[in-house]
Amino acid sequence: MRAEIVIPRAMVPLAPAVALHTYSVPARLASRIAPGFLVAVPFGDKTAAGVVWAVDASDELDAAGPRRTLREVLAVLLDESLMGPEQRTLAQWLADYYAAPLPAAVRLFMPPGLLRSVRTMLHAAVREDIAAPLASREAGVVLAMAAQPGGVDRAQVLRALGVRRGRDVLRGLVAQGTLSAELALPDSFRRDRTERRVRLVADAETVAAWRAQARARLDAQAGHTRDSERILRQLATLEALERAGDAGWRAEELRRLTRITPAALAMLASGGLVMVAEVARRNDPHLGRDYAQTQALPLTPAQAAALAAIVAGPSERAREHAFVLHGITGSGKTEVYLQALAATLEAGKRAILLVPEIALTPQTMARIGGRFPGQVAVLHSALTLAERQDEWRRIRSGEVSIVVGSRSAIFAPVEDLGLVILDEEHESSYKEERLAPTYHAREVAVRLGALWGASVVMGSATPSVESYARTHGGQFTLLELPERAPVAGSAPALPEVSVIDLRAELRAGNTSILSETLHQALDATLKAGEQAILFLNRRGTAGLVVCRDCGYVAKCERCDVAMTYHATEATLLCHYCGQTRPVPATCPVCWSGNIRYFGIGTEKVESSVKQLFPDARVIRWDRDTARTRVAHEELLHAFATHRADVLVGTQMIAKGLDVPNVTLVGIISADTALFLPDFRAAERAFALLTQVSGRAGRGELPGRVLLQTFNPEHFCVQAAAKHDYATFVEAELAARERFGYPPFRRFAKLLFEHRDRHVAQVSALALSATIERLIRERGLTQADVVGPAPAFPERMRERYRWQLILRAEDPLPLLRALDADDVQGWALDLDPASTL
Repeated sequence: MRAEIVIPRAMVPLAPAVALHTYSVPARLASRIAPGFLVAVPFGDKTAAGVVWAVDASDELDAAGPRRTLREVLAVLLDESLMGPEQRTLAQWLADYYAAPLPAAVRLFMPPGLLRSVRTMLHAAVREDIAAPLASREAGVVLAMAAQPGGVDRAQVLRALGVRRGRDVLRGLVAQGTLSAELALPDSFRRDRTERRVRLVADAETVAAWRAQARARLDAQAGHTRDSERILRQLATLEALERAGDAGWRAEELRRLTRITPAALAMLASGGLVMVAEVARRNDPHLGRDYAQTQALPLTPAQAAALAAIVAGPSERAREHAFVLHGITGSGKTEVYLQALAATLEAGKRAILLVPEIALTPQTMARIGGRFPGQVAVLHSALTLAERQDEWRRIRSGEVSIVVGSRSAIFAPVEDLGLVILDEEHESSYKEERLAPTYHAREVAVRLGALWGASVVMGSATPSVESYARTHGGQFTLLELPERAPVAGSAPALPEVSVIDLRAELRAGNTSILSETLHQALDATLKAGEQAILFLNRRGTAGLVVCRDCGYVAKCERCDVAMTYHATEATLLCHYCGQTRPVPATCPVCWSGNIRYFGIGTEKVESSVKQLFPDARVIRWDRDTARTRVAHEELLHAFATHRADVLVGTQMIAKGLDVPNVTLVGIISADTALFLPDFRAAERAFALLTQVSGRAGRGELPGRVLLQTFNPEHFCVQAAAKHDYATFVEAELAARERFGYPPFRRFAKLLFEHRDRHVAQVSALALSATIERLIRERGLTQADVVGPAPAFPERMRERYRWQLILRAEDPLPLLRALDADDVQGWALDLDPASTL
């Protein structure tokens, strides 16, 4: 019996890799091995974890050549399948569609942290032989370490001896048979973890009576005694348990808090006041969060029609199961999601809901958790590893029915899938750009939905051009929500958008960040007790530090990009590699003291508003102030509960934020995103302006948007001001068809990095010439190569970056025709979110 094994690992695209490795299955393991199981196998001179891909007892696996001696599978690491048939099919599709190694695709489906947690333990095979003559002193040290109970971690040996020398010693000892290796998973993956928890079980009357008796004993005792100390700790323990409610306390934490001894705690338990029990241990990201329960809202006719299409059975659908839900901001897309989720759960199915930003997760969890208490798991990178592992276990066991998370949550082990939702589906954060496979969560969701026969809903006020085009082609079904959902009985209107020409402001002598109109509007908003959002697409205080005499710009020495000035820390910061350095007092080139800050950042806007309106409560929300999940939640809660009047922020506040008291949105500068050298620049700019405008007037009060720009005639600005998505997307599709941009051709971005700029440039020229030759030989008139050219930025983390763009209806045959030597060191991003 033989097994085909995949060794899952993280890889860059185009990395050469053998997808499947064949091993023999010993008789002792034959009944325990099946596709999808995790096993330990010898791999080179190490032991590795692998996923069983196929098992075969016939001669088919050897049909292509002579039978060879196979190495044996060593052990089954988990007695459950990690990948079902649908997930294995999806992994193979990912590898094929994104030209990625299969091991890299399989890695995406592994439990969080599992592969990093696998340890190779070394054991002395025959302990009596430790004293026997050995090849070196190091070998004796290794055997002595391995003779300890439980053995020794291979990584510990390599740290002690050095990697190269350690590998040589281990290889020799294993060959002699004096050392054996086995793969070990952490206990958290082998068995359920438990903990001792304490909770209050007596009623309030009993506790009050015991407390009165205890205080009477204290009064009767003269001075400080051991008994009085015990009573005081017991009283403190009861008080802590009363505050904790049904959740109780972990015994260890309770002892640290109240310093109660095990004996004193046992006395409370024997008296029937508390219960100490061994329970399953769980790291719960929802702990301490009491989501307010909500009920289904009445639907508008458009919402009801969209819901009916989504939940219709397969036989009732005229097309595929993929829907683009185009709803203007505030149109009630979330309520459609919630009722579609309810219908899915009623049908005995499960669901996945993806959000583009971690910042949106708390608000999404409050809505989903309030509607489906106890049925929701959350997965995203801001959770601790222990929290992600426990959430993964809850999903795998079927304990929860809905998974909420960022793009990687699409690979959660959900069985009986009935619905997948991508909220704000136009967002580029759904695209993986670095590691293989460079997938887009939208494409994975559509494929996953087809495998399970599930509905896939892609919702947005500004659907991506690609998704909208597929509604024309019949692959997706377009559902429209053209009006805002009612609030307090009436539907609020879309906010009025006024475009402010900053050129006229300058001519009038106004050099302030805020135009006169925005200044007056903000003043009126604050006086009315309402809230405002000021949006700027840049962090920091200033974009550049420039010498006004010679033109010197302060740049990062490792990345060759301009550093951003941050006034809070009085430093220059590179947002690519994180390097900081002091602000120069004089120009390092011409020694002029005329060195100044140029441009506007969120810190600058924040300080300006505080100067103009000293009584206003202003908070800033960007990636510098919200580095953690808790910080996101605190900022959102502070603004939603009106503990701040003005919110200054970047892109993360432009979507999903729903605060009814916001009546004014000021877009400080619409120009930042308009002129980037990227074919998606217009689409991104329109989406951003539309989304941030939609934060205003979502409650009973009308909203107003003031859009400041130096380019008021720009097509994106005019379309966004009119909330006119249809006109914009039709014009954008026409332009893309004319120039051969996606969705009319697929792009493949190939990137090469090297410390030597000349090497990077020469390698790029060579690959470009090779691809152009293949295009000519195959007569592909619709394929071409753009570049090569320096990437943006050209230098990052001390490495020069050159790129080229292959454009074709299907670039995969050309990519597969390249030799391994041609693409050595190259990274591939298929269907890139940006061509910069």
